[in-house]
Amino acid sequence: MGRKLRESRGETLVELLAAILIAALSAAMLFTCCMASVEMDKNAQKSDDAFYDALSAAEKQQDKLLQPAGGAVTVTVTGNGKTDSITVGLYGGEDMYSYKKEGS
Repeated sequence: MGRKLRESRGETLVELLAAILIAALSAAMLFTCCMASVEMDKNAQKSDDAFYDALSAAEKQQDKLLQPAGGAVTVTVTGNGKTDSITVGLYGGEDMYSYKKEGS
């Protein structure tokens, strides 16, 4: 009879607690990742909304340029031995701007 008691084939309490601990840590990491992705999605949505608001304002105000105090902005591009200057007007507002080449 002593032999049958020593041959128990079930899991020990330590193995069971280790399995529960691993499952709990996995669930906690999954929850953290889901919350981080939700926060990233909120930030991306807010940025997209600001961009499309500025784009809509730019399309509505094609004749009303929001230029700096000095006038239109001139962009100078240098490369391949050439220098090109382009004058652009700024549209939009609230840190989101669009631009259009003047004269086109």
